[in-house]
Amino acid sequence: MMKLKAFIIFSLLLAANSLAAQTAQVSAKIDSMIIFIGGQTQMTIQAVYPKTENAILRQLSDTLTAEVEIVESQKPDTSATNDLIIIEQRYILTSFDSGLHYIPPIEVLQLSDGSTYSTDPLAINVINPFQKIEIDEESGVAIITDVRSPHYAPFQLAELYKYIPYTLLIIIVLAAIIVGIYYYRKYRMKQAGIEPKPKKPAEPCHVTALRELEHIKEEKLWQRNLVKQYYSDLTDTLRRYASARFGINAMESTTDEIIEELGHHLPTTGQDVMRLQSILQLSDFVKFAKHEPLPDENDNAMKKAFDFVNSTTLLPENESIEKEEEK
Repeated sequence: MMKLKAFIIFSLLLAANSLAAQTAQVSAKIDSMIIFIGGQTQMTIQAVYPKTENAILRQLSDTLTAEVEIVESQKPDTSATNDLIIIEQRYILTSFDSGLHYIPPIEVLQLSDGSTYSTDPLAINVINPFQKIEIDEESGVAIITDVRSPHYAPFQLAELYKYIPYTLLIIIVLAAIIVGIYYYRKYRMKQAGIEPKPKKPAEPCHVTALRELEHIKEEKLWQRNLVKQYYSDLTDTLRRYASARFGINAMESTTDEIIEELGHHLPTTGQDVMRLQSILQLSDFVKFAKHEPLPDENDNAMKKAFDFVNSTTLLPENESIEKEEEK
């Protein structure tokens, strides 16, 4: 009996020493490790450390890995015992890529002495509800197939015919209303002796582009560390100008597609095309590759934009003749 009591006391002393030596501890768990594509699950991170320590609990960004994203970060929940501080932080996770996704250890706690603590690795299995997994009996390999192939209903003319009378009636009624409003306004204006105002001619596209470029220049965006916005505004102005000047779909096209379309209107090896190409490529590097251009590059991009618009301006016929005569 004495030996048993001595063993128990010795075990308690070892456990106390182990707890005293333990400075801090972190853990992480996921409520459901299996979700559908676009579904959500909750991850809870818990940090425990002595009251005598000063600790910093790191807040995670909106992306854990390339496949797992953080939808929402909840407010940390802090509690305390006689000797310990306990902090729980909850995150709502989602993923839009099917498969088993590995989440590496996350460094979440740092003490005042510089020591850091990380969670254990986790994993989330994301399932595509429109696919099923079958195991090949011979090879034992998992094969993913569609649950059901797309089904297309056959087109029937009878379905179209029954809507024709209603469609024609709606078109006739709308046309009658538009014509009635037009002649009513014209009659009222004639009765009041008001002549319709001539339409103001549309502003030439190069005038609009030069005014917008001057406004961007005066804003001094890159000087205020707004480099991405600077290049976004600059290229949007040039894309609108190219669309109006050359009749190309520059707003919805990539840089290569714009240069290819522009080649039907300008020499591809000419200075104008090369100016626009260099601006668009530099903008792509800034917006998508996080490139940080030098101040000279920013100024040069603005100068090239002005030169491109001025060089490709479509002048009225009389102005073109005057410039030819001056030469």
